[in-house]
Amino acid sequence: MLLVVDVLSFATTVDVTTAAGAHVLPLPYRDDRAGDAASAAGAVLAGDRGGGGYSLSPTSLVSAPAGTLVGLPSPNGATLCSEAAGLGAVVFTGCLRNAAAVAAAAGSAAHNGPVGVIAAGERHTDGSPRFAAEDLLGAGAIISALPVPASARSVEANLAARAYETSDDPARNVRECVSGRELAEWGYRADVELALARNASSTAPRLHAGVFSHH
Repeated sequence: MLLVVDVLSFATTVDVTTAAGAHVLPLPYRDDRAGDAASAAGAVLAGDRGGGGYSLSPTSLVSAPAGTLVGLPSPNGATLCSEAAGLGAVVFTGCLRNAAAVAAAAGSAAHNGPVGVIAAGERHTDGSPRFAAEDLLGAGAIISALPVPASARSVEANLAARAYETSDDPARNVRECVSGRELAEWGYRADVELALARNASSTAPRLHAGVFSHH
């Protein structure tokens, strides 16, 4: 059982898309195979932010028509979800918007088995990994809501949970972290604000046959 957390923005985008009754096919980022995979699945391939169509921007998919299958590439969340599914894992994706719902659904599906929570992180412009404060907080929010006592959690899980629980203002922390500031500077402040609506969603996106749908 794996929960992939990518607050800005893959998991938030999957949340709003599946809440609208649409579905998401996670795809590798900047990979020629993504287009072929989307075509083979009958999916609408999301483009770059600002292109006018569907994209990794959650605001572009809030009103996606029910039943639409969106092929959504992303360098972190989508890639991790695809790889985890390829290993046969049960995969959910979560964010601040649906932390409680995802924790409840995953806790039930785990049947008292282990649950791994992956903070997807970000990437520098050269492609190297970058720590993402928003994903630490998102992971902490989900871990805090899982029906697992602190004594049964790993040190890393407890540290993430404490980071969330002791944050004086998680929304401000996300707005002012590197990823939040970048999106705002690029003109996507609305995406950040959408991601900050803690537990506003009851959607728990689960991967079935390579596609995320509302669980």
